[in-house]
Amino acid sequence: MVARILWTGAALLLAIGGFFGAAPTPANPLNPFGVLFLALSGVIWFGWEIFRDAYAYRDEIGKPSRGRHDLMIVRLGPILLNRLIRRE
Repeated sequence: MVARILWTGAALLLAIGGFFGAAPTPANPLNPFGVLFLALSGVIWFGWEIFRDAYAYRDEIGKPSRGRHDLMIVRLGPILLNRLIRRE
């Protein structure tokens, strides 16, 4: 819970900075950086369980990954892991 509060607070501080002129654009209530970080803080706060579940998958099934790819990492990764480690 502490990590959830800290990450959300960090995103909210960046949003406040965006709204009050700490962004590369002038300060106004519709500053895109402020809106972006405000939306990001909502995603962090309401999606925290999804983030925890995604990284705790291997611990839940209790099996070490013996040479095979973790299913959640393959789903969350931008491309397959074998393409990342392939040597040409």
